[in-house]
Amino acid sequence: MISKTILAATIFAAVTLVLGMSVAPVMAGGPPAYTTVNSGTWTQNGNSLSLSVSTAGDIPRFADTYISNVLVFGYAWPDLQTGDVVLATIHPFIGRDSNQNPDAWHTHPGTLGDSANNDFCVLTLGTSQGGLSIQGTSMGLNIPASQAGVSASAIDAAVAFVVVGDGSCGTGLGVDVFNFGVGL
Repeated sequence: MISKTILAATIFAAVTLVLGMSVAPVMAGGPPAYTTVNSGTWTQNGNSLSLSVSTAGDIPRFADTYISNVLVFGYAWPDLQTGDVVLATIHPFIGRDSNQNPDAWHTHPGTLGDSANNDFCVLTLGTSQGGLSIQGTSMGLNIPASQAGVSASAIDAAVAFVVVGDGSCGTGLGVDVFNFGVGL
């Protein structure tokens, strides 16, 4: 299922690049406040990785207008040395790729790499069964360490991001990070 989603997103990204279309909506006054990460945490307790972000605005539980008009919106906890990352994502624009919570927020472990045009490229995405909670401006995530693909001690930051079309990436998927969050 993940490979089908990456394929669909790659095809969409290629079409938008060819047609010169933008995949990020232009918002009067800029992006929503929840795209600004004010703080983040990452800890490991035994076999569980606990991650969190606190943002400048309430995090929507389901897609709002902004989220509905980008390929993927989410929060990431990356290891910048290896590119390994845990993602909390929502992406109604490209459709379902998870049985966990297909129409709302869900998790993915993944790998990011260098991009000539954006902050990063999406190299790989995996499946996971992390638990998410959203309360106002905070999101918490607990995931089995065996599914996270990265340890808490290796995580360098907590950031908000969008996925965009990027022809310099093998998958066609680039990552633009908002304000580089916490820890960088």
